[in-house]
Amino acid sequence: MSMRLLRLALVAALVLVFAPVAHATKTCSEPGKDWERATPAEADMDAAKLQDAIDYGTTQASYAIRVYRHGCLVGEDRMADVNRNTKYESWSMAKSVTAMIFGRAMTLRLISPDDPVGSLVPEADKAHGQITVHDLLTMTSGLKWNGFRDYNIFTMPDRIRDALTLEPVKPPGTYFEYAQSPVSLLAEIVGRSAGEDVMAFGQRELMGPLGIGENSWRWTRDKAGHVGGFYGVQMKADDYGRLGDLFRRGGVWKGERLLSREYIRRSIEPSKTNGCYGWLIWLNAAAPCIGPTVADRGIEDGRDFPELPADFYNFSGLFGQRVTVFPTQDIVIVRTGQDPGLVPAGQASWENELYKRVLAAMTDQTYEPPGDAPRVNDENEETDVDYGFGQALFEPDQYSKGAKQDPLPPAGPARARAVIFGTKKTRARHRVVRVKLACPPEWPSPDLSRCMGVAKLKGAKAVPYSIAPGASKALRFRLSRKASHKRSLAARAKNADAAGGTVSRAKIRIR
Repeated sequence: MSMRLLRLALVAALVLVFAPVAHATKTCSEPGKDWERATPAEADMDAAKLQDAIDYGTTQASYAIRVYRHGCLVGEDRMADVNRNTKYESWSMAKSVTAMIFGRAMTLRLISPDDPVGSLVPEADKAHGQITVHDLLTMTSGLKWNGFRDYNIFTMPDRIRDALTLEPVKPPGTYFEYAQSPVSLLAEIVGRSAGEDVMAFGQRELMGPLGIGENSWRWTRDKAGHVGGFYGVQMKADDYGRLGDLFRRGGVWKGERLLSREYIRRSIEPSKTNGCYGWLIWLNAAAPCIGPTVADRGIEDGRDFPELPADFYNFSGLFGQRVTVFPTQDIVIVRTGQDPGLVPAGQASWENELYKRVLAAMTDQTYEPPGDAPRVNDENEETDVDYGFGQALFEPDQYSKGAKQDPLPPAGPARARAVIFGTKKTRARHRVVRVKLACPPEWPSPDLSRCMGVAKLKGAKAVPYSIAPGASKALRFRLSRKASHKRSLAARAKNADAAGGTVSRAKIRIR
């Protein structure tokens, strides 16, 4: 070998010896008893910047802060060893917990967003009975709001009765109105769809698999025994983190799908009435952004957090309780405490700054402000119905019902449950498509006991069906030549009942 080649070989060897070892990003499996940890460097974060972000959050009246990345605990407040086992009040983060337990029931095909209230609460009158589960999930029940009645957690004896005696003032599904009792009604409905107490169902089917023990969380109940639904969950900071991490993992935990793809997708999509609200989860996706009514009905003509990623979302509670998920950045943040600005929900300056500082600690990626937000239906921006607490004070006939409740009005007509379409792709063979329908198991109305009706698939003739509770059936549709070339087709089924029928809708994907 020539001297020149020898020198080159020696230089190459020295480069290899002294070259920095390639960094492998650490990812963690689902937590067992405790969260698996990673150093900030292992999670592609700057340790000093991350600690600065957490320390900043602590100065903003926080009790506990946790930051997780790639499923690993990478940062926590300096008092974490002291507050590790402290249970923190959720306030309205409980709404998102209620939605998650609904999501588990939906995944098990026990309930559908299309179910009307009257199909599971047969004591509801006609007006309340026609409200759908989807309306409750999106805060569009159309029921009257009075702040002093709605937020009364001190003397209200029965939240379900309160929801069923609120005056209907808007057509269901058309108007966003942040409210409490309708969420309690949703929690009750989920329990009835499972045939048991909603907390017991949620413990067995959701919390238990996530590693949240039966004795490690509580849920406040009213005097009638109903869980709060809209508030009242008490849980450890690191257990709130498990809830966020389940969303980050797309609904799958230790190989088991706890929340369906459809539920995950729909729960964090902007609703048609509020660009920053999904299924009891706050978003940064679209406009207008309509917050809770306080002094008035606040409407922002843009994103709630215009500087932050468009795809982040959170569980949000009074005084700044948060479980926040940044999907693109693979980060979950938990924060409990007080709110220096006493902001019930929506953007607060400290919250925006906390998130910006945590994201600035990333060393593997950056992000740009998302720009103008797409808009949902502009028809929801009217302000003629809503008013703030000031006006609510002049309605003693309303808020007095927080102590002395009205009797239930007469029950409405018997309403059928909604049939549930299968969500898996189906194959068209010789223009014939098989679509699976499932009939939910619980039918509380004594006058109805099975799914009976007609199903339609666009581009095919209608097909009648009759399915026993808890059973399923595949229907065969023969497509027209034009429809056979489509990759998805609109489907519709109507279960017969005395109220005109319960309609279910779905998109059937064709392979």
